[in-house]
Amino acid sequence: VYEGVYALSSAFALTVSVVDGKLTAQATGQKAFELTAEAEDAFYLTAVDAQITFTRDATGAVDGLVLHQGGRDMPARRQ
Repeated sequence: VYEGVYALSSAFALTVSVVDGKLTAQATGQKAFELTAEAEDAFYLTAVDAQITFTRDATGAVDGLVLHQGGRDMPARRQ
């Protein structure tokens, strides 16, 4: 349900995948990190200090995410 590519800018995106049954996020040019659920649509990364909250449209489909890192909230649309 969360898998896909989420563009934070024209040159930087997060690719969310399921690898060996675990949800991961991989930023452009970086290695993938496992996401740990803390609530529905809310995850955190243990490898780096960051959180991801997935957003949904009016029909309930995941349409984007917000990357919370370094005191910033960076929205990204699902491609």
